[in-house]
Amino acid sequence: MIYKNVELHNFEEVREIPGRQGVLLQRIPENVRLQLRPGAQEMYKRSGGGEIRFVSEWEPVKVTLASYGGNSSAALYFGGFQAGEYVIGEDPAIIEIPVPELLSKIDTAFCDYCYSPAVRRLILNGHEVHFIDIEGPGIRPPGRDELPKLRYLAYGTSITQGSSSTTPSLSYVRQAAWRLDADVLNHGVGGNAFCEKELADYLASGLNWDFTTLCLSVNMLNQGVCLDEFSCRASYMVNEIAGKNPGKPVVCISLFPFFLDMGLKKPQQFPLSTPGEYREALKYIVEASKLPNLYFIDGPELLQDFQGLSCDLLHPGNMGMIQIGENLAGFIRKLL
Repeated sequence: MIYKNVELHNFEEVREIPGRQGVLLQRIPENVRLQLRPGAQEMYKRSGGGEIRFVSEWEPVKVTLASYGGNSSAALYFGGFQAGEYVIGEDPAIIEIPVPELLSKIDTAFCDYCYSPAVRRLILNGHEVHFIDIEGPGIRPPGRDELPKLRYLAYGTSITQGSSSTTPSLSYVRQAAWRLDADVLNHGVGGNAFCEKELADYLASGLNWDFTTLCLSVNMLNQGVCLDEFSCRASYMVNEIAGKNPGKPVVCISLFPFFLDMGLKKPQQFPLSTPGEYREALKYIVEASKLPNLYFIDGPELLQDFQGLSCDLLHPGNMGMIQIGENLAGFIRKLL
């Protein structure tokens, strides 16, 4: 969406919140959000890898942001060139975007860039980010020829959001997208990826994308969703998204290896199925659908080493994210 002459990428709505400055950047429309489980409603108010994008003259620009509910981060890129990272708190923060001396002189004909280096990108992660203001000369949204041609939609848990990766570019979604020259629409919803019908309908028809991955879903297993309910919910989401988008690859990813595969269990969790049963159920859903654009890949094929996990033995760390992204990109590349 376009707001204040910038592109708000992976944000579908802005909302004024009483008592707060600026507008909340929200990843899904309010009428969809309010139909979801309470935890998902909260998570979709969080920034989750959305971006503020713009092009301007090669002069400094000031962007004013605030974060509510906790600190958030804003990673700055000029196109695909990493430039720095900022911390945003509840007190409005003015981010002064400098002009890299050499980058402003680069010949864009030198290479076939995925993103034009002229596109300033602030990738937001953390809590509820409010966009307050932007100041600078000649600010405009990027044109389509300044952005990647492919759009990659990713749905899943906090792993899909990039939890435990130390910077946004190290999430498996962005690692795969980088290798595929694709833009990212990240709909990871930490702790709340429950394949809700209303969200499935929205992802199937409410967004513009070229391929998608559905990582389904360690949240449901760890929070005691029985195998039959998982199969019912996942089947609806998978078939709705693939069926409404013929010709667009839809890749279903089963559970990545985690602590239950090691015979470990957290005291407060009472799973009603095994990881293997969830993986087999998702594989069966894909095979039974017989949709030609629907594919299955097993999580252990992507994350092949337990040492790729972080110390919670659930979320992949940086090295695991890189391995997943590289293997996933190799799988998807054959489908495009």
